[in-house]
Amino acid sequence: MNINIFLLCHNESVLLPHTITHYKQNIPNCIITVLDNDSTDNSVTIAKLLGCNVQTFSTNNMLDEFKQTNIKNNCWKHIKNGWIIIADMDEFLCITEEELYQELKNQTTILSIQGLEMMGESNKLDLSDIDVSKITKSYPSDIESKNICFYRNDIIEMNYNLGAHRCSPEGKLNFSCTIYYNKHMNQLGLHYLTNKILSRYKRSENMRLQNLSTHYTNDMKEITKEYYNSLSKIIL
Repeated sequence: MNINIFLLCHNESVLLPHTITHYKQNIPNCIITVLDNDSTDNSVTIAKLLGCNVQTFSTNNMLDEFKQTNIKNNCWKHIKNGWIIIADMDEFLCITEEELYQELKNQTTILSIQGLEMMGESNKLDLSDIDVSKITKSYPSDIESKNICFYRNDIIEMNYNLGAHRCSPEGKLNFSCTIYYNKHMNQLGLHYLTNKILSRYKRSENMRLQNLSTHYTNDMKEITKEYYNSLSKIIL
């Protein structure tokens, strides 16, 4: 059974090793392809050292939601069989190889997924003061309840919208009875989050002119307020 994982990436050298470890521990026989968008840090080098395939694409160092969505809708089409997972680098889909085998026996073609916003409390940009794999504080996130895993043999199109938060799949549609978690590993600490949002704000000017990516800001007070507001939503 083939299991191909595609991960979008831009300057994810801090989180990337944690993401790859997560998937390799849970799905040892997976093939991981990192789709790198103009990274200027060590993301590509790290990905290759960890045994990932790397494909690059350029948007002139600007965030382009349209191009990213097009890639998510098409990067897997050369693969003709097996499970496909398409995720952002900060999305940890919680499923094992054994569970994918069982879903195949159940004739599942798309996983049912509940998003979780994971909350870390690191005080360092490199997250070296926390164990990312052991973060448990979270709250439900419908926006992260993405259909990011499907069985290629039976799916012709996924038709993701911008951000891949919604889709209109085509083919044989049979959603899993079991609901699997998609852990959004974004708010792992205020310094880490601030650095990430400021970087994305700089790259998203063209998107904001189209009234997109408006959740990115350079307002430090707003970023801090949102982080602590999220901490207050934690369900233990």
